[in-house]
Amino acid sequence: MNSRSFPWTAICAVAMFLATMPIPACSQDGGPMKPRESTKFPIPPPPTTPEPPSIPPAEIIRRFAAREDEMVRAIAGYSFQKSVRVEEIGHDNKPTGQLEIITRQTISRDGKIYEKPLSRPPATLHYLDIQRGDSDLLAATPLFPITTAQLPKYEITFGGKQPLDELSAYFFSIKPRALERAHAYFSGVVWVDEQDLVIVKMMGKWVTELGDVTSSELPFSVFETYRQQIGKNFWFPAYSRSDESIMAGDVRVPIRAIVKWSDFTPIESESPTDPPAASKSPDGSGKP
Repeated sequence: MNSRSFPWTAICAVAMFLATMPIPACSQDGGPMKPRESTKFPIPPPPTTPEPPSIPPAEIIRRFAAREDEMVRAIAGYSFQKSVRVEEIGHDNKPTGQLEIITRQTISRDGKIYEKPLSRPPATLHYLDIQRGDSDLLAATPLFPITTAQLPKYEITFGGKQPLDELSAYFFSIKPRALERAHAYFSGVVWVDEQDLVIVKMMGKWVTELGDVTSSELPFSVFETYRQQIGKNFWFPAYSRSDESIMAGDVRVPIRAIVKWSDFTPIESESPTDPPAASKSPDGSGKP
C-alpha cells in the first residue's frame, strides 16, 4: 500500500476557521482536510437511498474495528508531540487570545500516559480563567474508540459513500445502545477509507447517563478529528477541534479548542538518556 494522507493545501483558504493547519507554505497551524464551518452539528444527513458498498456493511465494520485494535496496540510503540490550544475568537473569526501547552507523550501497554512538558507560553486570554497548568484542559477520551470489544455496545448504521479530498470513504452513524453512569460512549459519525477500511475521520462526542462529557473547566464536547497515515499501516490522530461559547457578563464569547498530534517516533529510536516523564492515568486524573 502506498503511503497516503489528506492534502493540506485546501486548508489555507479556510484558515480562519479553528486555526486550521495548512501546509508549511501557509503556516504550521493545520489539519489534513478542509474543515467544516462548525462542529456544533456534526452528523451529516445520510443519502435517501445510499448506494450499497461492494463489501457488506457488517464486514466493513468488522474490519475497521480490527484495524482500531491494531492501532491501540501500535501507538504504545511510539512517542509523539501533543499540542493543546484554547482560543477566544473575535468578530473577524480570528483569535484574540489563547493558551497553548505542548508536551511529549507516550502511552504504555497498560494505558498509562507519560508526559514531558515542552512549552507553555504565557496565556493571552481575556475572558477565560483556566486554572489548570497542564495539558489536561480537555476531557480525556480514547484515541481509538470503536474497537472490536466495543462493537456490541453500539448501533452502527451505514450512511453511504462520501469523497474526502482525494480519498473515497464510507460513513457510518454510531450511537450507544444504552448509556451508563460510569462509562462514556462515542456518539457521532466515522468516515472509513474505502481502500484500507480504516477510520480516517470522526466527528462526535462522548456521552454518559449524566450527559455529554466535558472537562471540569471548559464546555467543549463535540470534536472533529482527522487522522494521518504513519508508515504504511497506521492512521493516528493528527488534528482535532471543537467550537463552543461562554458568557462573559452580557457578552457571548466564541471559544475554540485545537489539539494537534505530530512527530510520531518509534520509542526504540529515541535516546535512552531522555529524562523520565510524569505518569498520568488514561482519564487524566494522575491516579493509577
